[in-house]
Amino acid sequence: MGKRIISNFSKRKERIVKKQILIAVEGNNKTEKLYFNNFDKRNVNYRINYAKGNETDPLNLVKHLINEIKNMDLNLQAGDKAFCVFDIDDKITKSKIINEALDLAKKNNIEVITSTPCFELWFLLHFTYSTAYMSNMQVIKNLRKYINYEKNIDIYNKIVLKTNEAILNAKKLEKYQIANNNIIGNINANPNTEVYKLVEYLKKTN
Repeated sequence: MGKRIISNFSKRKERIVKKQILIAVEGNNKTEKLYFNNFDKRNVNYRINYAKGNETDPLNLVKHLINEIKNMDLNLQAGDKAFCVFDIDDKITKSKIINEALDLAKKNNIEVITSTPCFELWFLLHFTYSTAYMSNMQVIKNLRKYINYEKNIDIYNKIVLKTNEAILNAKKLEKYQIANNNIIGNINANPNTEVYKLVEYLKKTN
C-alpha cells in the first residue's frame, strides 16, 4: 500500500490553525495588554486578540465581550477561549455590578479573571507574599520597592524569571482568602488575584 502524500499546502494550513484567545480589559488600560502580548509572541498554538472598546465597568465589559465573541465567530466549545480581566478595586459600590458581571460571564462560558484590588498585585506577588489589606495605591507603592514601575509600561522581562513564584504566591493567597470565608471576586477578598489562572493556561497551551 502506497504512502499517503501530504502536500506542502496542507502542512502549511495545518500549522497556521491556532486557537483564538480573546481577552477583554478595562478602559484604555495598556498594562494588561503589554504583559499578555509577551505570551502571544512566544507561542505557536494560539493567537491572542483583545476586545475592542473602552468599557470601564465589569458588567458592560462582559456584555461587550459577548458581542465580540459573536463578531469574531469564536467557538468556545471547540477550544477557543474568552477571558474578562478586571479589577475589584476597594469600592463597595461596585459589588452589585461585579456580581451581575460574574453571573452573565458564567452563562456565556466566559472565564473571569479578577484582581483585588488591582492587576498590579499580580506583579507584586513575583517579589513578596502578604495577606495585608491594600488599596490600589498601596499595591503600586509596595511594587516600587522592587522595581521602577509606572502604569502602561511593559515589565515582563523584569519579572518573567519569577513567574512560578508569583503563581505559588497567588494560589497560597487564594487558599488564605477561602479559608477565611472570603468570596473570590469580592471586595472582602483583599488582597487576591486570579491572573495566575490565565498565565498557567497560556504557559500550558504554549
